[in-house]
Amino acid sequence: MAGTGTEAVVRPVWAGEPPPDLSPAFLAGTGFGGGVGEVLQLPGTPVTVLLGFGPRARTDRDAIRAAAAGLARAVRSYRRLAVHPPGPDLRALVEGYLLGGYRFTRYRSDADAPPDQLVELLTAETPDTARALFEGRRLAEAVLLARDLVNEPGEALTPPAFADHAAAVAAATGLECEVWDGPRIADERLGGLLGVSRGSLLPPRLVRLSYHPQNCTAGTERAGRIALVGKGVTFDAGGLSLKPNAHLAGMKADMAGAAAVLGAMSVLGALDCRVAVDAWLPLTENMPNADPIRVGDVLVMRNGTTVEICHADAEGRLIMADALVLAGETRPRAIIDIATLTDAAAVALGRRVAALMGTDDALVNRLRAAGARAGEPLWPLPLPDVYRPQLRSRIADLVNYTLGTRHGTALLAGHFLREFVPPGIPWAHLDIQGTALSEGTDGEWVPGATGFGVRTLAEFLTGLPHPPS
Repeated sequence: MAGTGTEAVVRPVWAGEPPPDLSPAFLAGTGFGGGVGEVLQLPGTPVTVLLGFGPRARTDRDAIRAAAAGLARAVRSYRRLAVHPPGPDLRALVEGYLLGGYRFTRYRSDADAPPDQLVELLTAETPDTARALFEGRRLAEAVLLARDLVNEPGEALTPPAFADHAAAVAAATGLECEVWDGPRIADERLGGLLGVSRGSLLPPRLVRLSYHPQNCTAGTERAGRIALVGKGVTFDAGGLSLKPNAHLAGMKADMAGAAAVLGAMSVLGALDCRVAVDAWLPLTENMPNADPIRVGDVLVMRNGTTVEICHADAEGRLIMADALVLAGETRPRAIIDIATLTDAAAVALGRRVAALMGTDDALVNRLRAAGARAGEPLWPLPLPDVYRPQLRSRIADLVNYTLGTRHGTALLAGHFLREFVPPGIPWAHLDIQGTALSEGTDGEWVPGATGFGVRTLAEFLTGLPHPPS
């Protein structure tokens, strides 16, 4: 029963199953059919809110998230409401509600502060219920952390500012954090990160985050450690290969991979992740100021590989390469990287599905399954060895971009990253170029940053068993 003061009570409705206390003819006249996310408010004290979940047989996690997101947008003005859940999956309900109600209003002078809202779930209080609510809230908060970072203007979220924010998140969530400044980056021979940052008036940063599970010995940690790498170009103007103005609008989002990794790392402790995780975030701008890298220059990466610059706007793979080498030196159980890397991935898969590549079928399959559970679909793309020769340079070991072709460029970028992963270590690459930003409202997505990848990484990592000692 709803508590005293409840302004609205939300009832689930399935398509083709009108509530027995309401006339089907009346509902038909309103246009409400119980589709996913459809909302109908009926006057009364309290107000009755009908929330559609689509056909009952197809009410999965995705439908629950999408319906809850639609509800959040429809009942934003209520201060207290009670919700009858559609089933036992409360985590998805909480995720969808918090994500669907998100708005980035920091720079809106006319934005009203949302009212403090109390949402009561009308279900039995059990340990499983409490855990589901807790996990749903913490996961949503991790996604919103990433969204806030991606939505920030480039002048506000500079590489040093991102590093400071990462350090603050680490302190608040029990992570270890180490930040390398420009001189340290030079000492560590991160030639890709240094090269890209030359065009910026702001210095680069390299952030390393570490999560240590409770009651885990040092030997067990080493045996089961996972490494994450997230691309952190806080603004990408293209360097000397300057982007046209129409392409610059979304370039503050070129650090969405690093934001996703930070968001996922922030929630591992709360979700009792049982494996140790290291994260590497290379942070820089790609600008045409100061002394930018030139087409034809050769950079020396941390592992000694030389790379001829054929396109200054193919910079993400350069900074990722150094971070992949660093991650590989720790000899982890697997390496996963995530980046807004290629327009080709977005062209191939659109705005709702991210590209997935890798060297280990088991790792790729496990990530894909985690993405499906998290509501972040991934589609595997191949890495045919026959494409590898296209990365050869006449004057260096590799080129960073293959000139003269528009074909297979997402795969060529994947091949380039693969060159910096040590043999024998399973590796997977998520290209989220198409999914990092949403152009409109779609389920739990709202216009702007999506936070894509946070839930997939968290789902994958928390689903791994404790490594054997």
